[in-house]
Amino acid sequence: MYGHSDDAGVTAAFWKLIPRFSVIEGTSSDAKFIVALRGKGCIYAAHVTNPVNGTAAELVSLWRKPFENTLTGQLPGGYDAIAIDELRANPDGSVQSARVCQALEDLRKLYPGKQIYAAATWQLGREASKYSRQLRAVYRHVDMLMLEVYLRETRRAYGYFAAWADQLKAVEPGLLKKTVYGLGIAQRGYLYDDSTDVGFFGHLDQQFRSIRTDADASKMPGIMFWVYYRSETGVTPGHLARLVDHYFLERKTDYLGDGKAGQLVGNPLFTTLAGWKCQAGEGGSVEQFDYAAITGLQNDHDDHGWSAHGKHGLKMVRGSSPNTASFEVGRLDPRMIYTVSAWVHSDKPGRHAGLRVKGPDGRLIAEEETGRAGRGTQWNEWTRLVFDFQPSQSTIHIELHDTKTRQGAVLFWDFVELETVYPAARR
Repeated sequence: MYGHSDDAGVTAAFWKLIPRFSVIEGTSSDAKFIVALRGKGCIYAAHVTNPVNGTAAELVSLWRKPFENTLTGQLPGGYDAIAIDELRANPDGSVQSARVCQALEDLRKLYPGKQIYAAATWQLGREASKYSRQLRAVYRHVDMLMLEVYLRETRRAYGYFAAWADQLKAVEPGLLKKTVYGLGIAQRGYLYDDSTDVGFFGHLDQQFRSIRTDADASKMPGIMFWVYYRSETGVTPGHLARLVDHYFLERKTDYLGDGKAGQLVGNPLFTTLAGWKCQAGEGGSVEQFDYAAITGLQNDHDDHGWSAHGKHGLKMVRGSSPNTASFEVGRLDPRMIYTVSAWVHSDKPGRHAGLRVKGPDGRLIAEEETGRAGRGTQWNEWTRLVFDFQPSQSTIHIELHDTKTRQGAVLFWDFVELETVYPAARR
């Protein structure tokens, strides 16, 4: 599991998933945490880089540092492992390919008892024969290859898992047992959760199953992801943990969820207001808006414009009493857990906004609120409300509201999703 750091709250969050994940990668210098991991049978792999033009000697000098770093004596023997980020598309015969291969060989000779892990870009899987020298060096000198297969919802090329395993096997059959696929789980910034037509956790479920049901990919000993790297940390790590339990620890090959990757809100982008019941408060308003008419409001919520919002969204102007907009969804299974989410922006930073799920009788099932709507971030200033719930009946109402927002404040809503995740018995 990639992405550990000593930032506030990160270690506590990682402890919830240990020892399910046996290798933790990161930048920590917290010797107490790393030693405690050893006691759980887990390995901490120190993050190291692979400079684009580094010579073999320079690479070895960089990569060996964690092995010699005892954190002023608090970490006996230094770090147990390193994780190299990352092996690139340096083809056979290139100067840099030769340098990297030499560095891996030299490092292994120097540290035969240490663990060496290396991430690799997608090219080394998709066109493995072009990078056979690096891949064979990995087989000889590296303990684990983490090969990126980052699939967005709008590019669900599940066949890559089988096809790339075939390519790795053709280069070196034994490499399969030293390889794990790295899945794209970022839900902010560099985004893989980018479509309202697809449920993200159903998309992940399909990826896990594709790996575990392929004759070659199923020989791989695990899976890798940056679970705290721009993910929705309130829900995503737990869902991934259940997928790991189901497919790897319990070695099952049926779907964890319902086998569907769809999402259940029929009009998530407010193309019209069809299906949405809008109720304006006293002196307030709830209406469709056109992005072209709002200066500076981007109709996507990621770094690359992949999460397109379309031409319209929903605008609330708070009056003296709250506004609401609700969407009814039926035919839910009360035995399943669902995830609901919505993105919200505002005219000014620090606005309040809320998302609720109610039963048909109006009873509150679950909710989440934010006081950060409109606050500037690297993700185009959109804020996501997202949480899990278990419906008590087959019909629910998703409700957007501005209850705690001050009078006159403006909220912009878009990209509303609801999806089935896993059986309630898996909690």
